[in-house]
Amino acid sequence: MLKIIVGKAKKIKDAQELKWPQMAADELLSLASTPNIFGSAQTFLLAGAINSERQDEFLDLAEALAESPNTFIFEEEKLLKAPTMALEKAGAKIEIIKKPAKEFRFDQYGVAAALGERSKKKLWLALMQAFKAGEKGEALAGLLAWKARQMGDADLSRKITFMYHDSHRGAGDLELLLERFALRL
Repeated sequence: MLKIIVGKAKKIKDAQELKWPQMAADELLSLASTPNIFGSAQTFLLAGAINSERQDEFLDLAEALAESPNTFIFEEEKLLKAPTMALEKAGAKIEIIKKPAKEFRFDQYGVAAALGERSKKKLWLALMQAFKAGEKGEALAGLLAWKARQMGDADLSRKITFMYHDSHRGAGDLELLLERFALRL
């Protein structure tokens, strides 16, 4: 059996890793035609063999590997159209593993940088982006207070700290207070 995995696969249990650049084609063919001593099928794993300099040599062996009682798994980052068609013709099973999309997260230090620049617009936009990403007002207030202390601006730090405590006393929603703070900067 010949199986091609495009993408990063999980660790394959009981698979014997083979080094394609150091192997001769005859060695691979002998592994394909030789059963295990105990009669069970073996699993062999090769990474990056199809997209190597010896690609044509491998494609010539593909049919023999597909008919083998042993399982040959080839792991590739990507697979071009011509080799894909040749492998499908030889009887290989091709499995494409898609990478999960990275979840967008806002740049929390962009909020601090905007405060450091004392830019109303940048700070307000950064806060809105943070709220949209699901960040809590408490975390942002802490980040802004830290930046104000780092800047050496005691008055600004005091305003942010009082705003945080006032919101917990019921003087308003912290997100709204932070937004007002950004617009009055």
